[in-house]
Amino acid sequence: MKRFLLSLLLMSFTFSFTFSQSLKFERYIQKTDTIIDENIVVDVSSDDAEQENDEMDDLEDDDLDVGYEYAPDEINIVHIGLRFRDIGIPAGATIDSAFVYVHSHEAKSAEDVANTTITGDNNPNPGTFSMDSLITDRSRTNASVSWVIAEEWGLYTEHRTPDISAIIQEIIDLPEWQAYNSLALILEGENQGVTGEEIENAREIESFENIADPEDGGDGQNHPERRPKLVIYYTLENQVFERYIQKTDTIIDENIVVDVSSDDAEQENNEMDDLEDDDLDIGYEYAPDEINIVHIGLRFRDIDIPAGFTVDSAFVYVHSHEAKSADDVANITITGENNPNPGTFTMDSLITDRPRTTASVRWVIAEEWGLYTEHRTPDIGTIIQEIIDLPGWEAGNSLALIWEGENQGVTGEEIENAREIESFENIADPEDGGDGQNHPERRPRLVVYYSSVATNTAQKQIIGFESDFKVYPNPVVSGSINLEFDDDKFNTVKMYDLTGKLVKSIQLESTVEKIDVSDLSKGIFFIQASNGKEISVTKKIIVD
Repeated sequence: MKRFLLSLLLMSFTFSFTFSQSLKFERYIQKTDTIIDENIVVDVSSDDAEQENDEMDDLEDDDLDVGYEYAPDEINIVHIGLRFRDIGIPAGATIDSAFVYVHSHEAKSAEDVANTTITGDNNPNPGTFSMDSLITDRSRTNASVSWVIAEEWGLYTEHRTPDISAIIQEIIDLPEWQAYNSLALILEGENQGVTGEEIENAREIESFENIADPEDGGDGQNHPERRPKLVIYYTLENQVFERYIQKTDTIIDENIVVDVSSDDAEQENNEMDDLEDDDLDIGYEYAPDEINIVHIGLRFRDIDIPAGFTVDSAFVYVHSHEAKSADDVANITITGENNPNPGTFTMDSLITDRPRTTASVRWVIAEEWGLYTEHRTPDIGTIIQEIIDLPGWEAGNSLALIWEGENQGVTGEEIENAREIESFENIADPEDGGDGQNHPERRPRLVVYYSSVATNTAQKQIIGFESDFKVYPNPVVSGSINLEFDDDKFNTVKMYDLTGKLVKSIQLESTVEKIDVSDLSKGIFFIQASNGKEISVTKKIIVD
Protein backbone atom coordinates (compact mmCIF):
# COMPACT_ATOMS: atom_id res chain seq x y z
CA MET A 1 0.00 0.00 0.00
CA LYS A 2 2.80 2.44 0.88
CA ARG A 3 4.55 1.63 -2.41
CA PHE A 4 1.33 2.37 -4.28
CA LEU A 5 0.90 5.77 -2.60
CA LEU A 6 4.53 6.66 -3.26
CA SER A 7 4.08 5.80 -6.92
CA LEU A 8 1.07 8.09 -7.09
CA LEU A 9 3.07 10.94 -5.56
CA LEU A 10 5.86 10.50 -8.10
CA MET A 11 3.51 10.39 -11.07
CA SER A 12 3.37 13.64 -12.98
CA PHE A 13 0.13 15.37 -13.87
CA THR A 14 -0.66 18.18 -16.26
CA PHE A 15 -2.97 21.19 -16.14
CA SER A 16 -3.31 24.30 -18.23
CA PHE A 17 -3.22 27.95 -17.19
CA THR A 18 -3.85 31.20 -18.96
CA PHE A 19 -1.48 34.13 -19.06
CA SER A 20 -3.08 37.17 -17.45
CA GLN A 21 -2.22 40.19 -19.52
CA SER A 22 -0.90 42.91 -17.25
CA LEU A 23 -1.79 46.31 -18.65
CA LYS A 24 0.31 49.37 -18.01
CA PHE A 25 -1.12 52.69 -16.84
CA GLU A 26 1.01 55.84 -16.51
CA ARG A 27 0.15 59.26 -15.17
CA TYR A 28 2.33 62.30 -14.44
CA ILE A 29 1.43 65.05 -12.00
CA GLN A 30 -0.78 67.43 -14.00
CA LYS A 31 -1.39 71.17 -14.15
CA THR A 32 -4.02 72.63 -11.81
CA ASP A 33 -3.61 76.35 -12.49
CA THR A 34 -1.52 79.11 -14.07
CA ILE A 35 0.22 82.10 -12.52
CA ILE A 36 1.81 85.25 -13.91
CA ASP A 37 5.54 85.42 -13.16
CA GLU A 38 7.38 88.45 -14.57
CA ASN A 39 4.65 88.89 -17.19
CA ILE A 40 4.93 85.25 -18.26
CA VAL A 41 2.08 82.77 -17.88
CA VAL A 42 3.43 79.73 -16.02
CA ASP A 43 1.71 76.37 -15.49
CA VAL A 44 1.65 75.26 -11.86
CA SER A 45 0.24 72.36 -9.89
CA SER A 46 -1.01 71.93 -6.34
CA ASP A 47 -1.08 68.15 -6.92
CA ASP A 48 2.47 67.82 -5.58
CA ALA A 49 3.14 69.41 -2.21
CA GLU A 50 5.67 69.53 0.60
CA GLN A 51 5.12 69.82 4.35
CA GLU A 52 7.94 70.78 6.72
CA ASN A 53 7.11 69.73 10.29
CA ASP A 54 3.64 71.22 10.81
CA GLU A 55 3.69 73.83 8.06
CA MET A 56 2.97 73.62 4.35
CA ASP A 57 5.73 74.75 2.00
CA ASP A 58 5.20 76.89 -1.10
CA LEU A 59 3.01 74.87 -3.50
CA GLU A 60 4.85 76.34 -6.50
CA ASP A 61 8.38 75.41 -5.43
CA ASP A 62 10.59 73.75 -8.04
CA ASP A 63 11.51 70.82 -5.78
CA LEU A 64 10.04 68.57 -3.09
CA ASP A 65 11.96 67.39 0.00
CA VAL A 66 11.25 64.20 1.94
CA GLY A 67 13.16 62.86 4.95
CA TYR A 68 15.19 64.32 7.81
CA GLU A 69 17.15 67.55 8.28
CA TYR A 70 19.08 68.47 11.44
CA ALA A 71 20.73 71.65 12.62
CA PRO A 72 21.74 72.48 16.23
CA ASP A 73 18.83 74.91 16.52
CA GLU A 74 16.26 73.07 14.41
CA ILE A 75 15.05 69.63 13.34
CA ASN A 76 12.95 69.36 10.19
CA ILE A 77 10.89 66.31 9.26
CA VAL A 78 9.69 66.78 5.70
CA HIS A 79 6.86 65.02 3.90
CA ILE A 80 5.50 64.95 0.36
CA GLY A 81 1.98 64.59 -1.03
CA LEU A 82 1.43 63.44 -4.63
CA ARG A 83 -2.02 63.44 -6.24
CA PHE A 84 -2.49 61.72 -9.59
CA ARG A 85 -5.66 62.49 -11.53
CA ASP A 86 -7.73 60.62 -14.12
CA ILE A 87 -6.69 57.14 -13.06
CA GLY A 88 -8.25 55.07 -15.84
CA ILE A 89 -8.42 51.82 -13.88
CA PRO A 90 -11.90 50.44 -13.11
CA ALA A 91 -13.00 49.02 -9.78
CA GLY A 92 -12.35 45.29 -9.60
CA ALA A 93 -8.88 45.51 -11.14
CA THR A 94 -6.06 43.45 -9.69
CA ILE A 95 -2.97 45.58 -9.15
CA ASP A 96 0.05 43.46 -10.05
CA SER A 97 2.66 46.09 -9.23
CA ALA A 98 2.94 49.86 -8.97
CA PHE A 99 5.73 52.42 -8.62
CA VAL A 100 6.36 56.14 -8.50
CA TYR A 101 9.24 57.42 -10.62
CA VAL A 102 10.99 60.63 -9.57
CA HIS A 103 14.02 62.63 -10.66
CA SER A 104 16.57 63.97 -8.20
CA HIS A 105 16.80 67.72 -7.74
CA GLU A 106 20.30 67.52 -6.30
CA ALA A 107 23.04 64.92 -5.90
CA LYS A 108 23.21 62.88 -2.69
CA SER A 109 25.70 60.31 -1.41
CA ALA A 110 24.69 56.84 -0.23
CA GLU A 111 25.45 58.01 3.32
CA ASP A 112 22.54 60.48 3.17
CA VAL A 113 20.03 57.82 4.18
CA ALA A 114 16.40 58.96 4.11
CA ASN A 115 13.82 56.77 5.85
CA THR A 116 10.49 57.26 4.12
CA THR A 117 7.10 55.61 4.70
CA ILE A 118 4.62 55.63 1.82
CA THR A 119 0.86 55.36 2.34
CA GLY A 120 -2.19 56.36 0.33
CA ASP A 121 -4.90 58.86 1.11
CA ASN A 122 -7.79 56.62 2.19
CA ASN A 123 -10.21 58.47 -0.06
CA PRO A 124 -11.68 57.23 -3.35
CA ASN A 125 -11.38 60.67 -4.98
CA PRO A 126 -9.24 63.09 -2.93
CA GLY A 127 -8.94 66.79 -3.63
CA THR A 128 -5.75 68.64 -4.42
CA PHE A 129 -3.39 69.98 -1.74
CA SER A 130 -3.68 73.45 -0.25
CA MET A 131 -1.81 75.76 2.11
CA ASP A 132 -4.68 75.51 4.60
CA SER A 133 -4.50 71.77 5.24
CA LEU A 134 -1.57 69.55 6.22
CA ILE A 135 -0.65 66.54 4.13
CA THR A 136 -0.30 64.47 7.30
CA ASP A 137 -3.86 65.33 8.39
CA ARG A 138 -5.24 63.19 5.58
CA SER A 139 -6.57 59.74 6.39
CA ARG A 140 -4.18 56.89 5.54
CA THR A 141 -4.52 53.49 3.95
CA ASN A 142 -3.76 50.49 6.14
CA ALA A 143 -1.20 49.40 3.56
CA SER A 144 2.17 51.10 3.78
CA VAL A 145 5.59 50.64 2.20
CA SER A 146 8.95 51.52 3.71
CA TRP A 147 11.39 53.21 1.35
CA VAL A 148 14.86 53.47 2.84
CA ILE A 149 16.81 55.53 0.34
CA ALA A 150 20.42 54.51 0.88
CA GLU A 151 21.85 54.84 -2.60
CA GLU A 152 23.80 57.51 -4.39
CA TRP A 153 21.72 59.95 -6.40
CA GLY A 154 23.14 62.06 -9.17
CA LEU A 155 21.72 65.33 -10.45
CA TYR A 156 18.46 64.92 -12.42
CA THR A 157 18.77 61.12 -12.28
CA GLU A 158 15.67 58.92 -12.28
CA HIS A 159 14.75 56.81 -9.24
CA ARG A 160 11.87 54.54 -8.35
CA THR A 161 10.00 53.66 -5.18
CA PRO A 162 9.57 50.06 -4.07
CA ASP A 163 6.43 48.27 -5.23
CA ILE A 164 3.41 50.14 -3.79
CA SER A 165 0.77 47.84 -5.32
CA ALA A 166 -0.76 47.02 -1.91
CA ILE A 167 -1.48 50.73 -1.40
CA ILE A 168 -2.99 51.21 -4.87
CA GLN A 169 -5.05 48.02 -4.49
CA GLU A 170 -6.55 49.26 -1.21
CA ILE A 171 -7.56 52.54 -2.86
CA ILE A 172 -9.00 50.81 -5.96
CA ASP A 173 -11.00 48.53 -3.64
CA LEU A 174 -12.67 51.43 -1.81
CA PRO A 175 -16.48 51.24 -2.23
CA GLU A 176 -16.81 54.53 -4.13
CA TRP A 177 -13.82 54.06 -6.43
CA GLN A 178 -14.48 54.36 -10.15
CA ALA A 179 -12.32 54.79 -13.22
CA TYR A 180 -10.93 58.32 -13.75
CA ASN A 181 -11.01 59.20 -10.06
CA SER A 182 -7.92 60.72 -8.49
CA LEU A 183 -5.68 59.09 -5.90
CA ALA A 184 -3.13 60.61 -3.54
CA LEU A 185 0.05 59.21 -2.02
CA ILE A 186 1.73 60.42 1.16
CA LEU A 187 5.51 60.08 1.58
CA GLU A 188 6.49 60.75 5.21
CA GLY A 189 9.92 61.38 6.62
CA GLU A 190 10.82 60.54 10.23
CA ASN A 191 13.11 61.70 13.03
CA GLN A 192 16.12 59.52 12.36
CA GLY A 193 17.90 60.67 15.52
CA VAL A 194 21.07 61.60 13.65
CA THR A 195 22.82 64.67 14.99
CA GLY A 196 25.85 66.74 14.03
CA GLU A 197 26.66 70.25 12.97
CA GLU A 198 24.23 70.03 10.08
CA ILE A 199 22.56 66.93 8.64
CA GLU A 200 20.53 66.95 5.41
CA ASN A 201 19.45 63.36 4.84
CA ALA A 202 16.29 64.52 3.10
CA ARG A 203 16.18 63.69 -0.59
CA GLU A 204 15.08 66.41 -3.02
CA ILE A 205 13.03 65.51 -6.09
CA GLU A 206 11.87 67.48 -9.10
CA SER A 207 8.39 68.97 -8.79
CA PHE A 208 5.86 69.86 -11.48
CA GLU A 209 7.41 73.35 -11.61
CA ASN A 210 11.01 72.05 -11.84
CA ILE A 211 13.63 74.33 -13.36
CA ALA A 212 17.05 73.07 -14.45
CA ASP A 213 19.23 75.62 -12.66
CA PRO A 214 21.92 77.10 -14.99
CA GLU A 215 24.23 77.31 -11.97
CA ASP A 216 24.15 73.51 -11.88
CA GLY A 217 24.71 73.21 -15.59
CA GLY A 218 21.00 73.17 -16.41
CA ASP A 219 19.27 74.85 -19.35
CA GLY A 220 16.96 77.02 -17.24
CA GLN A 221 13.91 75.19 -18.59
CA ASN A 222 11.08 73.18 -17.08
CA HIS A 223 11.31 69.46 -17.91
CA PRO A 224 7.89 67.74 -17.94
CA GLU A 225 9.51 64.32 -18.16
CA ARG A 226 11.08 64.89 -14.71
CA ARG A 227 7.77 65.38 -12.93
CA PRO A 228 6.67 62.59 -10.56
CA LYS A 229 5.10 59.74 -12.51
CA LEU A 230 2.86 56.91 -11.29
CA VAL A 231 3.12 53.58 -13.14
CA ILE A 232 0.63 50.78 -12.46
CA TYR A 233 0.55 47.26 -13.92
CA TYR A 234 -2.87 45.67 -13.54
CA THR A 235 -5.20 42.96 -14.82
CA LEU A 236 -8.96 42.79 -15.19
CA GLU A 237 -11.18 39.77 -15.51
CA ASN A 238 -14.91 39.40 -16.14
CA GLN A 239 -15.71 43.11 -16.27
CA VAL A 240 -19.05 44.50 -17.47
CA PHE A 241 -19.48 47.95 -19.02
CA GLU A 242 -22.91 49.45 -19.69
CA ARG A 243 -23.84 52.69 -21.40
CA TYR A 244 -27.17 54.14 -22.52
CA ILE A 245 -27.58 56.69 -25.29
CA GLN A 246 -27.00 60.06 -23.58
CA LYS A 247 -28.34 63.60 -23.90
CA THR A 248 -26.61 65.91 -26.37
CA ASP A 249 -28.88 68.98 -26.16
CA THR A 250 -32.18 70.47 -24.95
CA ILE A 251 -35.06 72.00 -26.88
CA ILE A 252 -38.11 74.05 -25.88
CA ASP A 253 -41.37 72.26 -26.68
CA GLU A 254 -44.58 74.08 -25.67
CA ASN A 255 -42.60 76.10 -23.10
CA ILE A 256 -41.12 72.93 -21.60
CA VAL A 257 -37.37 72.19 -21.64
CA VAL A 258 -36.90 68.72 -23.13
CA ASP A 259 -33.70 66.66 -23.24
CA VAL A 260 -32.84 65.35 -26.70
CA SER A 261 -30.05 63.35 -28.28
CA SER A 262 -28.49 63.25 -31.73
CA ASP A 263 -26.59 60.11 -30.70
CA ASP A 264 -29.39 57.89 -32.02
CA ALA A 265 -30.49 58.57 -35.57
CA GLU A 266 -32.53 57.11 -38.42
CA GLN A 267 -31.90 57.25 -42.17
CA GLU A 268 -34.64 56.41 -44.67
CA ASN A 269 -33.12 55.55 -48.05
CA ASN A 270 -30.82 58.51 -48.72
CA GLU A 271 -32.37 61.02 -46.32
CA MET A 272 -31.95 61.59 -42.61
CA ASP A 273 -35.07 61.41 -40.46
CA ASP A 274 -35.91 63.84 -37.64
CA LEU A 275 -33.21 63.46 -34.97
CA GLU A 276 -35.74 64.11 -32.20
CA ASP A 277 -38.26 61.43 -33.17
CA ASP A 278 -39.54 59.16 -30.40
CA ASP A 279 -38.73 55.96 -32.28
CA LEU A 280 -36.15 54.48 -34.67
CA ASP A 281 -37.06 52.21 -37.60
CA ILE A 282 -34.75 49.56 -39.00
CA GLY A 283 -35.39 47.21 -41.90
CA TYR A 284 -37.64 47.11 -45.00
CA GLU A 285 -40.90 48.85 -45.91
CA TYR A 286 -42.76 48.34 -49.19
CA ALA A 287 -45.68 50.13 -50.81
CA PRO A 288 -46.67 49.96 -54.51
CA ASP A 289 -45.34 53.45 -55.10
CA GLU A 290 -42.35 53.40 -52.72
CA ILE A 291 -39.69 51.16 -51.17
CA ASN A 292 -38.00 52.32 -48.00
CA ILE A 293 -34.78 50.82 -46.66
CA VAL A 294 -34.25 52.22 -43.18
CA HIS A 295 -31.04 52.32 -41.17
CA ILE A 296 -30.08 53.29 -37.62
CA GLY A 297 -26.99 54.90 -36.13
CA LEU A 298 -26.22 54.56 -32.41
CA ARG A 299 -23.36 56.46 -30.78
CA PHE A 300 -22.34 55.55 -27.24
CA ARG A 301 -20.13 58.01 -25.37
CA ASP A 302 -17.58 57.76 -22.53
CA ILE A 303 -16.62 54.14 -23.16
CA ASP A 304 -14.39 53.39 -20.17
CA ILE A 305 -12.55 50.45 -21.72
CA PRO A 306 -8.81 51.03 -22.27
CA ALA A 307 -6.97 49.93 -25.38
CA GLY A 308 -5.46 46.47 -25.19
CA PHE A 309 -8.41 44.76 -23.53
CA THR A 310 -10.07 41.58 -24.76
CA VAL A 311 -13.76 41.97 -25.55
CA ASP A 312 -15.39 38.68 -24.54
CA SER A 313 -18.86 39.57 -25.81
CA ALA A 314 -21.06 42.61 -26.42
CA PHE A 315 -24.74 43.32 -27.06
CA VAL A 316 -27.15 46.19 -27.62
CA TYR A 317 -30.43 46.06 -25.74
CA VAL A 318 -33.46 47.84 -27.21
CA HIS A 319 -37.17 48.15 -26.42
CA SER A 320 -39.87 47.76 -29.06
CA HIS A 321 -41.91 50.82 -30.00
CA GLU A 322 -44.73 48.75 -31.43
CA ALA A 323 -45.76 45.09 -31.53
CA LYS A 324 -44.68 42.93 -34.48
CA SER A 325 -45.45 39.35 -35.45
CA ALA A 326 -42.82 36.71 -36.23
CA ASP A 327 -43.83 37.04 -39.89
CA ASP A 328 -42.48 40.60 -40.01
CA VAL A 329 -38.91 39.47 -40.65
CA ALA A 330 -36.28 42.23 -40.67
CA ASN A 331 -32.81 41.51 -42.06
CA ILE A 332 -30.21 43.74 -40.44
CA THR A 333 -26.44 44.00 -40.79
CA ILE A 334 -24.60 45.58 -37.88
CA THR A 335 -21.15 47.16 -38.27
CA GLY A 336 -19.20 49.73 -36.33
CA GLU A 337 -17.94 53.07 -37.50
CA ASN A 338 -14.24 52.65 -38.27
CA ASN A 339 -13.30 55.66 -36.19
CA PRO A 340 -11.69 55.66 -32.71
CA ASN A 341 -13.78 58.64 -31.55
CA PRO A 342 -16.68 59.47 -33.89
CA GLY A 343 -18.86 62.55 -33.68
CA THR A 344 -22.62 62.63 -33.18
CA PHE A 345 -25.12 62.31 -36.05
CA THR A 346 -26.41 65.33 -37.99
CA MET A 347 -29.05 66.07 -40.59
CA ASP A 348 -26.29 67.02 -43.04
CA SER A 349 -24.50 63.66 -43.19
CA LEU A 350 -25.85 60.20 -43.91
CA ILE A 351 -25.29 57.36 -41.45
CA THR A 352 -24.32 55.07 -44.34
CA ASP A 353 -21.60 57.50 -45.48
CA ARG A 354 -19.55 56.68 -42.39
CA PRO A 355 -16.60 54.26 -42.78
CA ARG A 356 -17.35 50.72 -41.55
CA THR A 357 -15.46 48.13 -39.56
CA THR A 358 -14.43 44.95 -41.33
CA ALA A 359 -16.29 42.98 -38.67
CA SER A 360 -20.05 42.72 -39.16
CA VAL A 361 -22.89 40.78 -37.54
CA ARG A 362 -26.09 39.59 -39.20
CA TRP A 363 -29.30 39.98 -37.19
CA VAL A 364 -32.38 38.37 -38.71
CA ILE A 365 -35.28 39.41 -36.49
CA ALA A 366 -37.89 36.70 -36.97
CA GLU A 367 -39.55 36.66 -33.57
CA GLU A 368 -42.66 38.20 -32.15
CA TRP A 369 -42.20 41.52 -30.42
CA GLY A 370 -44.66 42.93 -27.92
CA LEU A 371 -45.17 46.57 -27.06
CA TYR A 372 -42.29 48.08 -25.03
CA THR A 373 -40.64 44.64 -24.67
CA GLU A 374 -36.86 44.30 -24.37
CA HIS A 375 -34.79 42.62 -27.09
CA ARG A 376 -31.11 41.98 -27.64
CA THR A 377 -28.82 41.87 -30.66
CA PRO A 378 -26.58 38.88 -31.37
CA ASP A 379 -23.06 39.06 -29.95
CA ILE A 380 -21.27 42.06 -31.55
CA GLY A 381 -18.02 41.50 -29.63
CA THR A 382 -15.93 41.30 -32.83
CA ILE A 383 -17.13 44.75 -33.87
CA ILE A 384 -16.36 46.33 -30.51
CA GLN A 385 -12.97 44.59 -30.43
CA GLU A 386 -12.04 46.03 -33.83
CA ILE A 387 -12.92 49.54 -32.62
CA ILE A 388 -11.04 49.13 -29.32
CA ASP A 389 -7.99 47.99 -31.32
CA LEU A 390 -7.93 51.09 -33.53
CA PRO A 391 -4.67 53.12 -33.16
CA GLY A 392 -6.36 56.25 -31.77
CA TRP A 393 -8.58 54.45 -29.26
CA GLU A 394 -8.37 55.32 -25.57
CA ALA A 395 -10.67 54.92 -22.61
CA GLY A 396 -13.34 57.62 -22.51
CA ASN A 397 -13.76 57.77 -26.30
CA SER A 398 -17.06 57.31 -28.11
CA LEU A 399 -17.98 54.53 -30.51
CA ALA A 400 -20.76 54.31 -33.10
CA LEU A 401 -22.72 51.35 -34.46
CA ILE A 402 -24.42 51.28 -37.85
CA TRP A 403 -27.48 49.05 -38.37
CA GLU A 404 -28.43 48.69 -42.02
CA GLY A 405 -31.64 47.36 -43.45
CA GLU A 406 -31.78 45.81 -46.91
CA ASN A 407 -34.14 45.35 -49.84
CA GLN A 408 -35.73 42.03 -48.93
CA GLY A 409 -37.59 41.77 -52.23
CA VAL A 410 -40.93 41.19 -50.54
CA THR A 411 -43.87 42.82 -52.30
CA GLY A 412 -47.58 43.19 -51.67
CA GLU A 413 -50.10 45.90 -51.07
CA GLU A 414 -48.10 47.23 -48.12
CA ILE A 415 -45.25 45.55 -46.26
CA GLU A 416 -43.73 46.92 -43.03
CA ASN A 417 -41.09 44.45 -41.99
CA ALA A 418 -39.07 47.22 -40.36
CA ARG A 419 -38.88 46.96 -36.59
CA GLU A 420 -39.41 50.09 -34.50
CA ILE A 421 -37.43 50.66 -31.33
CA GLU A 422 -37.60 53.24 -28.58
CA SER A 423 -35.31 56.23 -29.03
CA PHE A 424 -33.76 58.55 -26.45
CA GLU A 425 -36.84 60.79 -26.76
CA ASN A 426 -39.33 57.90 -26.41
CA ILE A 427 -42.85 58.70 -25.20
CA ALA A 428 -45.24 56.01 -23.98
CA ASP A 429 -48.30 56.92 -26.10
CA PRO A 430 -51.51 57.09 -24.01
CA GLU A 431 -53.42 55.80 -27.06
CA ASP A 432 -51.46 52.54 -26.69
CA GLY A 433 -52.04 52.38 -22.94
CA GLY A 434 -48.86 54.31 -22.09
CA ASP A 435 -48.41 56.93 -19.39
CA GLY A 436 -47.34 59.75 -21.73
CA GLN A 437 -43.88 59.84 -20.13
CA ASN A 438 -40.34 59.38 -21.34
CA HIS A 439 -38.75 56.15 -20.06
CA PRO A 440 -34.92 56.41 -19.78
CA GLU A 441 -34.66 52.66 -19.14
CA ARG A 442 -36.03 51.99 -22.65
CA ARG A 443 -33.29 53.90 -24.46
CA PRO A 444 -30.75 51.81 -26.45
CA ARG A 445 -28.10 50.36 -24.15
CA LEU A 446 -24.68 48.92 -24.96
CA VAL A 447 -23.32 46.14 -22.72
CA VAL A 448 -19.72 44.97 -23.12
CA TYR A 449 -18.10 42.06 -21.26
CA TYR A 450 -14.32 42.39 -21.26
CA SER A 451 -11.13 41.41 -19.50
CA SER A 452 -7.36 41.61 -19.79
CA VAL A 453 -6.87 37.85 -19.83
CA ALA A 454 -5.18 36.50 -22.94
CA THR A 455 -6.74 33.47 -24.60
CA ASN A 456 -3.56 31.47 -25.11
CA THR A 457 -2.63 28.69 -22.69
CA ALA A 458 0.53 26.85 -21.77
CA GLN A 459 1.07 23.46 -20.16
CA LYS A 460 2.59 23.05 -16.73
CA GLN A 461 3.69 19.69 -15.34
CA ILE A 462 4.39 19.01 -11.68
CA ILE A 463 6.17 15.99 -10.25
CA GLY A 464 6.57 14.63 -6.75
CA PHE A 465 9.48 16.86 -5.72
CA GLU A 466 9.04 20.55 -5.00
CA SER A 467 11.97 22.21 -6.72
CA ASP A 468 11.76 25.99 -7.05
CA PHE A 469 13.87 28.99 -7.96
CA LYS A 470 14.23 32.66 -7.09
CA VAL A 471 14.23 35.57 -9.54
CA TYR A 472 15.73 38.97 -8.71
CA PRO A 473 15.64 41.89 -9.12
CA ASN A 474 11.97 41.97 -10.06
CA PRO A 475 11.03 44.36 -11.70
CA VAL A 476 14.20 44.35 -13.78
CA VAL A 477 15.84 47.73 -14.35
CA SER A 478 19.53 46.87 -14.72
CA GLY A 479 19.39 44.87 -17.95
CA SER A 480 19.87 41.45 -16.36
CA ILE A 481 18.16 39.11 -13.92
CA ASN A 482 19.54 36.55 -11.50
CA LEU A 483 18.14 33.05 -11.03
CA GLU A 484 18.90 30.91 -7.97
CA PHE A 485 17.70 27.29 -7.94
CA ASP A 486 17.00 25.14 -4.91
CA ASP A 487 18.81 22.21 -6.52
CA ASP A 488 20.34 21.00 -9.80
CA LYS A 489 17.27 19.16 -11.13
CA PHE A 490 16.71 21.70 -13.93
CA ASN A 491 18.77 22.23 -17.06
CA THR A 492 16.75 24.67 -19.20
CA VAL A 493 15.10 28.05 -18.67
CA LYS A 494 12.60 29.50 -21.15
CA MET A 495 11.07 32.97 -21.20
CA TYR A 496 7.70 33.78 -22.80
CA ASP A 497 5.98 37.08 -23.51
CA LEU A 498 2.29 37.73 -22.86
CA THR A 499 1.25 36.18 -26.17
CA GLY A 500 2.98 32.90 -25.27
CA LYS A 501 5.81 33.54 -27.74
CA LEU A 502 9.18 32.08 -26.72
CA VAL A 503 11.69 34.95 -26.44
CA LYS A 504 14.64 33.24 -24.73
CA SER A 505 15.89 29.72 -24.11
CA ILE A 506 18.95 29.16 -21.89
CA GLN A 507 20.83 25.98 -20.97
CA LEU A 508 21.67 26.06 -17.26
CA GLU A 509 25.24 25.39 -16.18
CA SER A 510 24.84 25.89 -12.43
CA THR A 511 22.23 26.63 -9.75
CA VAL A 512 23.02 30.34 -10.07
CA GLU A 513 22.49 32.00 -13.44
CA LYS A 514 22.46 35.56 -14.79
CA ILE A 515 20.35 36.28 -17.89
CA ASP A 516 20.71 39.34 -20.09
CA VAL A 517 17.28 40.89 -20.80
CA SER A 518 18.48 44.23 -22.16
CA ASP A 519 17.23 43.23 -25.62
CA LEU A 520 13.65 42.75 -24.41
CA SER A 521 11.01 45.46 -24.60
CA LYS A 522 9.39 46.71 -21.41
CA GLY A 523 6.50 44.58 -20.19
CA ILE A 524 5.47 41.34 -18.51
CA PHE A 525 7.26 38.02 -19.13
CA PHE A 526 7.04 34.48 -17.74
CA ILE A 527 9.99 32.27 -16.81
CA GLN A 528 9.76 28.47 -16.73
CA ALA A 529 12.52 26.10 -15.64
CA SER A 530 12.60 22.55 -17.01
CA ASN A 531 14.58 19.33 -16.66
CA GLY A 532 13.46 18.27 -20.12
CA LYS A 533 10.14 16.79 -19.02
CA GLU A 534 8.78 18.69 -16.03
CA ILE A 535 8.32 22.41 -15.42
CA SER A 536 8.66 24.16 -12.09
CA VAL A 537 6.42 26.90 -10.73
CA THR A 538 6.14 29.69 -13.28
CA LYS A 539 7.58 33.07 -12.33
CA LYS A 540 6.28 36.38 -13.64
CA ILE A 541 8.75 39.24 -14.10
CA ILE A 542 8.43 42.85 -15.15
CA VAL A 543 11.05 44.38 -17.44
CA ASP A 544 11.01 48.14 -16.91
